[in-house]
Amino acid sequence: MPQLLKTSRACPISGSEQGYLVSEKDRHGQPLRNIISKESGLIFVDPVPFENTEEFYKTEYRKSYKGVHRPEPKHVYRAGGNALQRYERIKSLVSEHANTLDAGSSSGEFVYLMKSRGFRAQGVEANQPYAEYSQKELGIDVAVEPFSEFRTEEEFDLISMFHVLEHLEHPIRDLAHLCKSLKKDGVFIIEVPNILYPNMAFRNKWHPGHLFSFSEETLSALGQAVGLQVIDCKPIGDGGNLWGVFKKCQKAIGEYKKADTTFAEQTLATLRRASFAYYKNPSNYLKIFQKLAKQGREKRASRKKTAQQILNSLYL
Repeated sequence: MPQLLKTSRACPISGSEQGYLVSEKDRHGQPLRNIISKESGLIFVDPVPFENTEEFYKTEYRKSYKGVHRPEPKHVYRAGGNALQRYERIKSLVSEHANTLDAGSSSGEFVYLMKSRGFRAQGVEANQPYAEYSQKELGIDVAVEPFSEFRTEEEFDLISMFHVLEHLEHPIRDLAHLCKSLKKDGVFIIEVPNILYPNMAFRNKWHPGHLFSFSEETLSALGQAVGLQVIDCKPIGDGGNLWGVFKKCQKAIGEYKKADTTFAEQTLATLRRASFAYYKNPSNYLKIFQKLAKQGREKRASRKKTAQQILNSLYL
């Protein structure tokens, strides 16, 4: 049995302050403690490494993550391809001309795609340089502010959140706030990294900006804790990401299906087994070459093109 620890902050799903140590270093070898909650099995960074999380994401995150304050053409091309894949999963869930909000819209590729398909689409993005880039280069409607400050009189048929939830210091608070703008029976789509994905080295799973790490069970439980009905939650693609489909319902915030008492220990054991199995899979040693080839294709396809030219070539 792993040693039980007292955390400095409570698990947002269960409220428990008891957990087991998962990792003490981030992917760069710097100190970063990740804990798994004994009650819910949710993995989270403890303590939070930022003095002011919202201020960090407003100004510094993109620079620290990608080394730039505005996306390069290859980044736009890659994000545009991802947006197309997400649209294929979403299009059957919403009616024609639905009103949509992309929460954490980044440089705006998904909002631009939804507009090109005839939807009413807008975004909200906390990172000021990326939000201003999407406004200027793509001409889309984006609110430049953290979710906690987002206010609107509109109601949305669909709210999407792609690779954002894991970065939020207060996920229950922010999701509940966004859900106020979701129509009754509206759809909330959430995509996050799958912490149990076996084809990633254990040491690479721990990113200083990823304040939470989700499995299918904990992503579902978080949605239920906010008052969302779980329609679907599963790995997608090669299994590296989770895709959650939720609907707004009247269940009170704080209700969720409690995990089995051994769930946290089982999750921890799965992570440890996968850390050894990773190095036995020959295909994992070819990833660097595949990544370099992909980057070469992205550079060639986006060279000397504006953001709109890149996306129009993909979308139209």
